Amino acid sequence: MLRLGLHLALHSGREAMARLLITAAAVAVGVALLLGVLAELHAYEANASQQCWSCTQGASLPATLPGHGELWNNSADYYQGQTLSRLDVAALGPGAPVPPGVPRLPAPGTYYASPALAARLRTVPADELGDRFPGRLAGTIGPAALNGTNDLVIYIGYAPATLTRIAGTTWVTSIYTGAARQVFSPYFKDAFYVGVVAVLLPMLVLISTATRLAADRREERFAALRLVGGTPADIRLLATIEAVLSAFGGVIGGTVIFLLVRPLLAGSALVGTDYFESELTPTLVAYVSILAIVPLAAAVAALISLHRVQISPLGVSRRARQKPPSFWRLTVLVAGLALYVGGLWTTNYQAVGLSTYPGLIVTMIGLVFAGPWITALVSRSLSRAARGPSALLATRRLADKPHAAFRSVTGLVLAVFLGTMAGILVPSLNETQSTPTAGALSSILVGAVNLAPSAGQELIGGLRAIRGASVYPLYQLPLPPGSAGVRKEPNGGVIAPKRAGSQPADEPALASPGAPAQGFTGPVAVSCADLRAIAALGQCPSGVTAVQASDDLLFDQNPHYQAEPMVSAGDAAYTGDLATLPLQTVLVRVNSDSTLERVRTYLAVHTAPQVGGGVGSSPTPPLTFGETLQIRTARGALAARIIYAAVALTLIVAGCSLAVAVGGGLVDRKRPFTLMRVSGTPLDVLTRVVLLEAAVPLAAATLLAAAIAYGTSLLAFVRLAPGGTALPQLGSDYYAIMGAGLAIAFGIIGVTLPLLRRMTAPSAIRFE
Repeated sequence: MLRLGLHLALHSGREAMARLLITAAAVAVGVALLLGVLAELHAYEANASQQCWSCTQGASLPATLPGHGELWNNSADYYQGQTLSRLDVAALGPGAPVPPGVPRLPAPGTYYASPALAARLRTVPADELGDRFPGRLAGTIGPAALNGTNDLVIYIGYAPATLTRIAGTTWVTSIYTGAARQVFSPYFKDAFYVGVVAVLLPMLVLISTATRLAADRREERFAALRLVGGTPADIRLLATIEAVLSAFGGVIGGTVIFLLVRPLLAGSALVGTDYFESELTPTLVAYVSILAIVPLAAAVAALISLHRVQISPLGVSRRARQKPPSFWRLTVLVAGLALYVGGLWTTNYQAVGLSTYPGLIVTMIGLVFAGPWITALVSRSLSRAARGPSALLATRRLADKPHAAFRSVTGLVLAVFLGTMAGILVPSLNETQSTPTAGALSSILVGAVNLAPSAGQELIGGLRAIRGASVYPLYQLPLPPGSAGVRKEPNGGVIAPKRAGSQPADEPALASPGAPAQGFTGPVAVSCADLRAIAALGQCPSGVTAVQASDDLLFDQNPHYQAEPMVSAGDAAYTGDLATLPLQTVLVRVNSDSTLERVRTYLAVHTAPQVGGGVGSSPTPPLTFGETLQIRTARGALAARIIYAAVALTLIVAGCSLAVAVGGGLVDRKRPFTLMRVSGTPLDVLTRVVLLEAAVPLAAATLLAAAIAYGTSLLAFVRLAPGGTALPQLGSDYYAIMGAGLAIAFGIIGVTLPLLRRMTAPSAIRFE
């Protein structure tokens, strides 16, 4: 029987071979997409568990430097929208620990840079980037210290005597070997699982549809085998052999496709990181699981499609009508919505809505279950209002076979559901985080400098000498008695000019014991003329030249993000000389990206470093309000990219499924369509039948999916963004993706129409 099954699958004529190849090609597309999703998941997990060398915490510098360990100063910078990790290091003995990615510590006057940073240093003007790093390039940093190919990381070697004079330097005897504290890793991991499900469900539908290709013709053949003595077990085995053979070929083909496109996938930065190609691969368990599950799913789908042959071979010739779907199919959808609402009410913005994922998955499954009932309901309604032979034929077939009609558009329905949620929820939540004045401050950089008076005035003069930069200083006032200030970012270091060789003799360092260290806010004085230039931060009372205020709002919760006025009419005037006060913060308006980087380079050379405060903490480099808002909303934008990527993959799978379903339906109805054609039915009537059979279930189910997605998104918006007042709106990305998906769907249908003309031509009449 095994030999017979292989013979029937491989040597039954062109139709059987075409069916086998089409099924294998459809499965290959789905498998390649699924492997891509699993590869991204594996790369993200490997990235999240990588050694966090920058999480190393050192001890305070002893009075006398020891002869072992090293001096360590880990700080952060920023370049063109990307964080730059900087490590200044000096060995104190021959056994000094070496950070990952390099063979040895950089010697004084040299540095190691990541490949991406080394490339920029060769091409970017020095005053925009290279001047920040003293010394010369000694080599590149390997993947062990990097999250991806686009990481910007640098290790700079110093002499111990020089590094001790740089703020934030600590003594390190061992480098942290654990992973970083990933607050959002579970969220994105669960988002990946949703993406896997979003691709897996349409892929299973595609496999099922491809396996059922020309099911009516196959039923006739298997029924003939039953009539000549074949048992139900024989038919099951023959159907299983054909399905497993095509699915196994599809798995092999899909794996080859994935391996060919993996280099392109590595550079796609789907989740914001250009992963190394070596990490962008599914696990061995994933490969083995796909190799086993996909053929098994194909075999199950094949057996289900032949249930009438299993009952009796006469069931094929008699064409007993399938039992119509009942409204009980809505129970899964209702249960999914209830589970989603329940999960939504147990979450908040900080929990990122993880408890809603089970409800979303069950809702997607519920849409698949409810689709045939919706198709049957709409077709019955249209049949009563149908006018003309095309509408009558289409609605009658939809009512007779709603399961097959909906199966061809299942992937598109799921894509509409996911795309509508992403198109509404993510932009709306991001919008609630942007204060009304954020746009007016987007080009203003905020840098905490904490310099003594003369050093501060020198810094202001240097910044004003940069073409295209306007400087607005905030001066530090003495703290009220008994006040210790409000800490912004822990750093554990002292305040001194960052790259200066020594502190000027006429100016004591601000970081003497008891003085406010870098990262503390307190009362400041600001010129009213400067406030008039940046009106979004408030206005002085009438007749005042300088005012006392607090810069807390500049650093509340997320530094540089809050764009609310820091000065009000009730603030007291300041009548002293601002130039005699220590310089706490500078606000710098820039007119271009190159000017911004020149300002950042100047600050990196002349101010204290932005040092992190322990495992998982992040130093805060000088950023503009616009950059900080972009960072704040980046997680939502990343989630949107993941969902839109899942939608795009779903659309691809759905398009293949639709092509297979429409083509298979034409092959199944070759005989009746040909007889109708030779009996005088115009070709355009049959063409409209095919279009209506695809358009009716697609329109009905997608409208329902979009409505449910909008309703669930609205609930999430109300729950997670209670401060939002406007209803969520669909953005241009949504309409572009959904429009492209529907265009692809009808384009695929249009591609199959020439097949209808050829197969029903009177000159090609031939029946087996």
